[in-house]
Amino acid sequence: MVIIIVLNLIFGVIIDTFADLRSEKQKKEEILKTTCFICGLERDKFDNKTVSFEEHIKYEHNMWNYLYFIVLVRVKNKTDYTGPESYVAQMIKNKNLDWFPRMRAMSLVSNEGEGEQNELRSLQDKLNSTMKLVSHLTSQLNELKEQGHPKHGVSNSQ
Repeated sequence: MVIIIVLNLIFGVIIDTFADLRSEKQKKEEILKTTCFICGLERDKFDNKTVSFEEHIKYEHNMWNYLYFIVLVRVKNKTDYTGPESYVAQMIKNKNLDWFPRMRAMSLVSNEGEGEQNELRSLQDKLNSTMKLVSHLTSQLNELKEQGHPKHGVSNSQ
């Protein structure tokens, strides 16, 4: 009887451990599905943007391309490095990950920049239309002044 109880306790601990491992694995898989491995941005940051999350992780921040680049830097002769390759090689040597785009993506930056550019263009257009209106009103005001005052050199005598 005691052996059965002890075995049930051991089986309970084993089953509980496996359940915890499975839930932890599911959490990790969910994070990998909803977060970019390279930049750490979540899927919702790409809602209503020109680039979808899937396009972002496939083309812009493809983790395999980063791995291939790291392998290239390690395999390539140091004298043949380009500027970015030598920079990344030095960063890898120092175990510094600052060269990774943390919480940044070019597609999001360009969209924000386009939004600012559109806003600036809108303000410039409003300023130009206001300047035209002021110029038009100034010319009308000058015409009214000329009509209100008699011109010099014309006599009113009979």
